[in-house]
Amino acid sequence: MSNKNKLSQVKIIFGIGSNLGDREKNLKIALEKLANYLSLRKIITSKILKNPALLPPNAPKDWDIEFYNIAVSAIIDIEKFAPKKILEVIKKIEIEIGRNSTHKWSPREIDIDILAIDEIFIEDGNILKIPHYGLFEREFFYKTMQEIEPKLLEKLIKKKNTLKKNTL
Repeated sequence: MSNKNKLSQVKIIFGIGSNLGDREKNLKIALEKLANYLSLRKIITSKILKNPALLPPNAPKDWDIEFYNIAVSAIIDIEKFAPKKILEVIKKIEIEIGRNSTHKWSPREIDIDILAIDEIFIEDGNILKIPHYGLFEREFFYKTMQEIEPKLLEKLIKKKNTLKKNTL
């Protein structure tokens, strides 16, 4: 592998969750599709973390279904799959697995998020924010990523704090 190719190989962390249907099967299918469509290598998966659904005020009671969440770490070719392309693939996979919810917080077969791409910070309006805006606040993201990538998570926290200080 040339130096150029090595530079394009970066670590990506996904958060995958499900609270409808066969949740464990949905997580497994999502992982398989991510690996195949994005040519992921060196895949590491966290244990399943079960947690209550995040709900908006006055959400219907039938939306309160326990989520199963995992974090997945892998190596991806960032030149072949730019962040927006990764997001397009994620949306395609979610639809293939059955996600058709029209409401942001409603129950869903699958929810796939990009939690981090190496130590890269990206903000593209409401379309894409990396690290994921909820990574440091949402326990199911934080705990599952900490299990598989504690050093990267620590680096991201330090970098976030440094960026915050520089903008004050």
